Amino acid sequence: MPRRLPPRPVYRFAGVLALLGATLPPAAAAGVLEWLFPRPELRVVTVTDTTPVGALRRPVSPAQPAYYQAVSAGFRDFGGIVAGEKAPAKEEVFRAMARVLARQGYLPSSAEHPPSLLLLWTWGTMNTDRVYSANPDDVEGRQVNRNQLLRFMGAYKLGLVAREPGAAVFDPMLPGALFRDADQEVLSDLATEDLYVAAIAAYDHAAAVRSQKVLLWTTKISAPSRGHAFAEVLPSMLALAGPQVGRETPRPLVVTADERFKAEVKIGAPTVVESGEPPLVTEVAPPAGNPRSAPARKARGR
Repeated sequence: MPRRLPPRPVYRFAGVLALLGATLPPAAAAGVLEWLFPRPELRVVTVTDTTPVGALRRPVSPAQPAYYQAVSAGFRDFGGIVAGEKAPAKEEVFRAMARVLARQGYLPSSAEHPPSLLLLWTWGTMNTDRVYSANPDDVEGRQVNRNQLLRFMGAYKLGLVAREPGAAVFDPMLPGALFRDADQEVLSDLATEDLYVAAIAAYDHAAAVRSQKVLLWTTKISAPSRGHAFAEVLPSMLALAGPQVGRETPRPLVVTADERFKAEVKIGAPTVVESGEPPLVTEVAPPAGNPRSAPARKARGR
């Protein structure tokens, strides 16, 4: 008679989990699962670049607010395409943007307060784009857009990559090519992960009315997407990045918060967003023939 092998530990472990789920209250069972499989920390990278024209503007604060007209470019896939990514509802994004901006002193314009700024914002994903060889054992592939992720996170301020693609300075000649400090190592590692991203660009409103594009500043926000849902973490991403919105950052700022962090932005009386209604936002369509509208190429693994 054949000898039966003992059950594998993995099956015993699964049985324990099933028993916990059946015997413990839902809240307690969820706590046990979170202890066994903790969610990764939320790590947010923020970088702001101010143009020479923007540097001449007075600083904006709740005591000295600036009023804006908002334009949304909506959700975009800026890197590799991933299947199954659920985009946050645009109305919720508008509310979150308005709350965080209000805390920094940027308020929606009105009849009493005409706009001095035109804010263009967008949000989406910047996933790793990989090329795979014919070798069936090649499960990692070769990342072809690492520099794109590094530039978005502001790694050009750390000497890891040239500021513009195709620059005359080759990446191996940059300071971070041979010797790296802690900040350089963090961004170098994050550039190999899929990212959730958001960006806000400020233009001079009066110039825009004259069909002139005068950029004042750009703020770019990113966070690794692994283990997180975009709709859940975007408010926290924006809140953590809030103090750097519109303010030049000498280096990219990395802030880490665990899954217990809840974005709670309190805004003062002189705002028009406390009612919970999204601000009035003009929406622009993606460019015609956007290559990112192609079918998804890979499924997201959590």
